[in-house]
Order: sequence, then structure tokens, then C-alpha cells
Amino acid sequence: MRTVQIQQWGEIPKYTDADDLPVPSPDSNQIQLTVKATGLHQLVKGRASGVHYSAKTLPHTLGVDGVGTASDGKDYYFNTLIPGASTGSYSEKVNVWKSAAVPLPENADPIQIAGLVNPGMSSWMALTARTTNLPPNFTVVIMGATSMSGRVAAQFCRFYGAGKVIGVARNAKALAEIRGLDASIPLADDPAATDFSSLVEAGVDVVLDYIYGPALVALFKALKPTVDRPLQYVEIGSMAARETPLPADLLRSKDITMRGAGPGSWSMPQLGKQMPTLIANLCKVGEMPIKVMKLSEVAEGWKEKERVVFVP
Repeated sequence: MRTVQIQQWGEIPKYTDADDLPVPSPDSNQIQLTVKATGLHQLVKGRASGVHYSAKTLPHTLGVDGVGTASDGKDYYFNTLIPGASTGSYSEKVNVWKSAAVPLPENADPIQIAGLVNPGMSSWMALTARTTNLPPNFTVVIMGATSMSGRVAAQFCRFYGAGKVIGVARNAKALAEIRGLDASIPLADDPAATDFSSLVEAGVDVVLDYIYGPALVALFKALKPTVDRPLQYVEIGSMAARETPLPADLLRSKDITMRGAGPGSWSMPQLGKQMPTLIANLCKVGEMPIKVMKLSEVAEGWKEKERVVFVP
């Protein structure tokens, strides 16, 4: 079968040949799917670079999830991050645990599902697994709201019960176009110069952070969480920086709980339990811009700035 692999971390992926997979027996805990669509996510690139904690073995077959068709003709969303999956999702066929294959609703668009479950997973699992006892109609700030993950998060937060959703990002024009935001704050070139005063007045219950870095410090300095209204901060991505100095007195003087969200901070059984609801919510999000390319064009797709979904 055809697949996509790298032999060294950081190299451009190659479309190549691989051994055919054995077909699982009917009483097996696995199912074989013919891959119909699979997304190019930041997680996929991070794993291929060798810096992501979830990928450490070479050669590395790319891809973490997608939509595939079973022998009975039904479409499933599948995830290959669970240990024991036969290969990455950038392959003609995959063998995955039946618990990692979720039947798609009839109204699901395979391209949208393949492109959006991973970015949507980031905020949905942050909310469901990494926050606790959120107040009714909570206020949430999304740092990096113009990313695809941030755009989906704006609507997922609303589905989860947020009363106010505020987006923060550098591109003011793009912020204004995001569905689901009640307000937006353009991030200054120097994050310390960003005007966060509206957040101080309104109060914030949750921060979902896709960028990290100096913007996090500027936000923490501006906010004034108290024992009566604490702040739950969830670190999800690091588009701006992977490390940042954080003054100790910020954490001592304010009621801030910091957590991360990603594989390891939540379990695969937790993800599996949430997946049907996550997919059902994605079907309500509305179409997002996704570029469709052939898997054989992976080298060209790797350089794309747009959200890409590969098809056979």
C-alpha cells in the first residue's frame, strides 16, 4: 500500500510504499478502514519535527486521525494516537482499535470532520477534562483566536455554556470575522502594550491559550482574579513561544490555576467518551475553509499555510 513516512526528524515527508496490513479477524478488537480523508494539523507537523513528546520512533509514518470507510461501507472518524494502531493516518489503510473508531452522523462532511476534529479536540478536551466547576454563563478568553483551533473553540465554548467569548489575536480584521465571538482584543506587536482593560472590568473565568509566550505574562499582569472569582488558565498551544519567563509574584498574588491540555494531561478513554459529542458539535459549527489535496502531493501540501486535508 502507499503511505507517507520520514526517515529523519524534520525532513520533508515522502509518499512511498509500505507493506499491506493484515485484515483483522471479525472477533478482533481492531477494525480496518480505507482512509478517505486525513488532516494536516499542527500536531502532525510537530510530531514530524521530532520535538513533540508523542512521537519518538523512526521511521515515522505521518498522520494522527481521519475519516475512513469500513468493509460494510460505513464511514468512521478514527484516531491513530492510541498505542497499538497499525500505522499513521497518512496511509491507504489503517487498522485501529474499535474504541478509536466513531461512526459518523449522516449529515457529517468527511472533509470537515477530518480537518476539524483535531483542532476542535483541543478546546473541547480543555473544557471537559481540564477545567472544573465553571460558573453558569462563564466568560472565556481565547488567546490565538484566529487560528483554526481558535475559530472552532469560539463556537465550542458557546456550546459548552459560555455566556461571553472574547478572542485575542494580532489580526484585528480576522478577529472581526470569527463566528461566536462577543468581543475581540487585537494583540499589540509588544504584548505588554495590549489593552486588556475590558477584561479587567468584565472579569474572566477561563483562558484557553494557543500562543503562550509574552502574551501570557501580559494577560496575567492585567487580570485580577480573586478567591471569589478565580481564573482557570489552560495552555493548549505554543504558536508564539514554547517557553516564557513567568514572575513568581503573579501566581502568589492572584487566584490562578494553571493546567495544560493535550494527550497525557487527559487520557485516551476520556477522549473516546467525548468523541461522539465532539463530532456532533462539529456538525453544527458550519463550514470552515479547508484546502483538499491528494496524499501524493504531501510534499507540496506540507508548505501550505491553509488548513489542508489529504484524500487518496
